[in-house]
Amino acid sequence: MLTLEKFSFGVGDRFAHQARAQLRAFQQLARDGVGAVPVWNKSNREHSFIGSEPQSVYDAARDAVKALGWEKGWHVDADHIRLETVDRYLGSSDFFTIDLADSIGKMAKQDQIHLSRQALQPI
Repeated sequence: MLTLEKFSFGVGDRFAHQARAQLRAFQQLARDGVGAVPVWNKSNREHSFIGSEPQSVYDAARDAVKALGWEKGWHVDADHIRLETVDRYLGSSDFFTIDLADSIGKMAKQDQIHLSRQALQPI
């Protein structure tokens, strides 16, 4: 199981050209005593707009990490994906942010609600 660092920060590299500059910011944070790791992300929608593939996010991040000698953690987020698009991210991502936009404003079916009355009591 993946163990996540205490602090992470999401960074978007829309056109896969900024990963090194973004990683330099994390190196500066580390020099200043702030321990945070980058989580590169690009949404499925963004991939469709610019014609990129999920692997390109991983490749840009990996290349920046290698070029700058980054020895701390780093991650790639399959950002705002849906269940029908998750498969294309499995090989290149270790974070998965599921887009719930289609569910906003819709009530859950009664048989899907599993809260007990005790869980709803104030502390």
